[in-house]
Amino acid sequence: MWRQVELTIIQGRSMLLATQEDEQVNNGIDNAFEGDGGEGEISCEIHMNDIICSRTTTKKGLNSSDWHESFTFPGLPPFENLDIVVWRERKFARPSILGVARIALANFRRGEAVEGWFPILQAGSIGTEIQFGELRLKLRVDEYVFTRCGRC
Repeated sequence: MWRQVELTIIQGRSMLLATQEDEQVNNGIDNAFEGDGGEGEISCEIHMNDIICSRTTTKKGLNSSDWHESFTFPGLPPFENLDIVVWRERKFARPSILGVARIALANFRRGEAVEGWFPILQAGSIGTEIQFGELRLKLRVDEYVFTRCGRC
């Protein structure tokens, strides 16, 4: 059996709103980071079955979340989930996870490209998740079963 996933991370939206709310909560701390405009840099990390497979380039500021970056993952073992972790990096602070777009690969029709907006979820209180933005993705899942012919 042969498996492959083709992924294009096109852009993100509504992430600015979430970070503005975050800054209001941490107002005293965020004032120390006014040098980077309170925005920092955003990147995406791609995980397949909880293993890091790749990462996008970082984009300066939250308003510039257009990536248009394509990835191909050929020869994969059986796959279950594709997670895209959205990271925020700021001067003088540790990188933090803004949220995760979780995609169940089993739900995709094989061999057909799907393009759309996928929610970015952030852990909330008591096991809940809150949507704080979206990623526009193009995704194609291929899976082939090789069989032997009757003469082999």
